[in-house]
Amino acid sequence: MNPWHFGTLANWHLGKLNPWHFGSLAPWLIGKLNPWPILAWIILLSTGNSTLLAQTAPATYWVQFTDKTHTPYSISEPQAYLSQRAIDRRARQGIPIDSLDLPVDPVYIAQLLNAGNFQLLNVSKWFNAVTIRSTDTLALDSLGLLAFVHDVRITKDGRLRPARHPQKFAQEKTYAQDYGDSFRQIEMMNGHLLHEAGGAKGQGMLIGVLDAGFRDADILPGLADLRNRNGILLTKDLVEPGGNVYNEHYHGRSVLSLMAGHVAGELEGTAPLANYVLVRTENGDSEYIVEEDNWVSGAELCDSIGCDVLNTSLGYTTFDDPSQDHTYADLNGLTSHMTLAADIAARKGMIPVNSAGNEGTSNWHYIGIPADAFDILAVGAVNSDRFHASFSSYGPAADGRVKPDVSAMGQAALGLNVVGTEVGPINGTSFSSPLVAGLVACLWQLHPDHTAHQIMNAVRRSASQYNQPDASLGYGIPDFWRAHLLLLGRDLTGLSSPEALSLIPVPFSDHLDVEVYAGDASTMSLTIHDMLGKLLWSTQSGLEPHTYSRVRIQNDLLTKLRAGVYVVEVQVGGSRLTKRVVKAE
Repeated sequence: MNPWHFGTLANWHLGKLNPWHFGSLAPWLIGKLNPWPILAWIILLSTGNSTLLAQTAPATYWVQFTDKTHTPYSISEPQAYLSQRAIDRRARQGIPIDSLDLPVDPVYIAQLLNAGNFQLLNVSKWFNAVTIRSTDTLALDSLGLLAFVHDVRITKDGRLRPARHPQKFAQEKTYAQDYGDSFRQIEMMNGHLLHEAGGAKGQGMLIGVLDAGFRDADILPGLADLRNRNGILLTKDLVEPGGNVYNEHYHGRSVLSLMAGHVAGELEGTAPLANYVLVRTENGDSEYIVEEDNWVSGAELCDSIGCDVLNTSLGYTTFDDPSQDHTYADLNGLTSHMTLAADIAARKGMIPVNSAGNEGTSNWHYIGIPADAFDILAVGAVNSDRFHASFSSYGPAADGRVKPDVSAMGQAALGLNVVGTEVGPINGTSFSSPLVAGLVACLWQLHPDHTAHQIMNAVRRSASQYNQPDASLGYGIPDFWRAHLLLLGRDLTGLSSPEALSLIPVPFSDHLDVEVYAGDASTMSLTIHDMLGKLLWSTQSGLEPHTYSRVRIQNDLLTKLRAGVYVVEVQVGGSRLTKRVVKAE
């Protein structure tokens, strides 16, 4: 596990067993085992004996199916697989129910499980796939012969590898009243104005938290207010089916505390009255690409029950199995299943918020998966003086897009610490992300008539360096009161100029929605070029001034375009705006 996945909480390694540190095994070994077989086992491990390693633990596999043709579910009857809240969220934003929403064919799953000794771990309807675990190598080798199986790939090989250890950062503490020491991290983004003047503390909003575990969140005093009002609507362990998320890693609990925590005079979360869904997708003891697949299933679960905002303080770059490693070139918004799923989540009307990463001082240096997604708020970290935290990962995305999107306080942020009984400084973009996610929920609470993309655009446009983004802070530190004014059309800071352009969905297939803030303009000119500058299509459209306007392009041209990258150019008022967009296969 890369250290930044869990921020830089001190003592993260406590309780984790590194198999190469045999001193920790000595009390258990003495008097119980003959040391020579153990020595032989060690030698075999060091020489890469794959037969023996295969016996250490079952491997996990991603199995993708060919179609949903025979599924018993129907697009016309979404109540069978979506909650009413999820259906209503789509309806408010004009998002149709489509084939991605349909569950995986249960007959395919049953036939797959009957083909061998397989344990079903997770199901992904968006990718029409399942994650299974097995040691039945004979049956696994024959999976490709099943007519309904499109692809099989290993996502965790079960090999025993050394545990990872995080780097640590110096901790510092600031002081302010009102919210206790946590005031600075909220006041920096004018979140306290949403709480006080706007009266928005997340009431009626549902936030999904996808993490590595929420140890003792069911008993700790700092989350008592959340529990007493029954604010945790669902917990789910997608790493070990049937597991208890409250028995697992504490990282998610610390993340949750920055949104939902309350300790009088010490800590106030950014969305203290929101409701929460707690999902474990990350295995804190190892790092394999199966954890990205777990996240996909977690995002789908959050979608189906109607979550508005997703917070993920996780990210992926390299793995315990080097053959699964990402490269910087993969950070193009189009490669990782987890990245693609983040974009799908936004298309389904949710707002994904994700840590940018803690690789700023490492050889990797850049953001991780899925912070490269097109429709995500990737959050970097600053200190209490608004300066870039040295550990915070840099952008841009591999295709040149601005990343991180925004930044918030992640160095010496205040939350429940490792022990959980105390409020203390914690470090990492793991903790800047939930600060933003909670305030995003409060902002959307005040503007329920706006779409997920409109809310995300407002957050970016409100940020401190929106007109001059860079690779360290992205668009800068968001000002949520300014974002509120932008959405009201009452901005007094000059940000009402027509600068906001959004293209939905990304990637597109047969249609493209162009969303633009009109400013004073009443007309828009729109063109599509290929990457060589050749004009492919153009049109003009009327706009309503001082509003967000959406124009749908749906014609034979889009359908017939080859898969690849294209440039959309919009001229509105005195501004000429361009964005690249990707056509799917």
